[in-house]
Amino acid sequence: MNILYINNSVHLGGDTKCIFKLCKEMKNRNKVIVASSGGTLLKDFLKLGIKHYEIKNSSIFNIFYILLNIFKIKKIVREENIQLIHSHHRLTTFISKVVSFSTGVKVVHTQHVCINDKFFFTRLALRNIDIISVSDGAKNILVKDAKLDRNRITTIYNSVELENENKIVDSLLIDNKKMYFTIAQIGRLVDYKGIYDFVDIAKEVISTNEDIRFFLIGDGAEFGKLKSYIKKNNLDEYVYMLGSKDNVIEHLKYVDLVLLCSYIEGLPLAPIEAFSQRIPVIASSIPGTSEEIVNGINGFLAPAKDISTFAKRINEVYSDKELYKSLKRGAYRSFIMNFTSEKYINSHLKFYKKVYKRD
Repeated sequence: MNILYINNSVHLGGDTKCIFKLCKEMKNRNKVIVASSGGTLLKDFLKLGIKHYEIKNSSIFNIFYILLNIFKIKKIVREENIQLIHSHHRLTTFISKVVSFSTGVKVVHTQHVCINDKFFFTRLALRNIDIISVSDGAKNILVKDAKLDRNRITTIYNSVELENENKIVDSLLIDNKKMYFTIAQIGRLVDYKGIYDFVDIAKEVISTNEDIRFFLIGDGAEFGKLKSYIKKNNLDEYVYMLGSKDNVIEHLKYVDLVLLCSYIEGLPLAPIEAFSQRIPVIASSIPGTSEEIVNGINGFLAPAKDISTFAKRINEVYSDKELYKSLKRGAYRSFIMNFTSEKYINSHLKFYKKVYKRD
């Protein structure tokens, strides 16, 4: 099958990681092309030998860019004999649907987040096509709020890339791991990821236990403000910002516990990455994330923004060594049962075949 993977960009993020995973696993059995406006991970796609076409990074209000992208994608479909477009962004899905009217190409969409806005446009873009949702939580929102057909939506849990040539790990993390229990949150530094809550949790934990250190792995718009917030709370020696890393798995080898303080997700990759390395996770009890974490088995769920409950769970895991060992075993079992590459790729292949056979 000739597949075009399309997204607004290929910057560092969960959606791009999923596209990269699909390209890597599919390229030996299918013709695989990528179209995007580029981004920090473009070099990785090119290194993989994936052909890339540049399109405009448009918004729904930029009609000129939308028209340019329609013509560009139509040209790609015809020149590359594309049989299936797999889009990972609502606008690129809408554009791909327009292209399908004149080319007959099949279009599918992956919904990566539990959306909380633009329901009318979501319905317009995703109506009458087959959809992959990364969690049942994301699926339920599409059905309830965007009024989409439940029967056209298939949940496929994410997987993660475990291999990376870059083995260099930040020395701050390595040095602290020698002396302290290490806790990390991985993800973009944006407000809805609960990054300020992460700092507040660290402050509460450290007030009674100075044998723990906290690390933020990621970059984003809030980097400067968050750094100032850490300094303002006199946490410079307890909370460290490591910046964006393209080899998260290597860094996780020096982490004892992962936190995820987000207010909204789809099916976050951080818990899956953690589970693959036998690391328990304490996370916000929100749609998507709550499908990954099983209380007392591979970690704990806490109400979003509930600083005290997060801190209480951290202290519980830290002080109870038998509980910690049990959670580590449960974390890896969860990965093997639900989030392996084989399960992820086979589910996509089955989905593609079903879509391609549909009249």
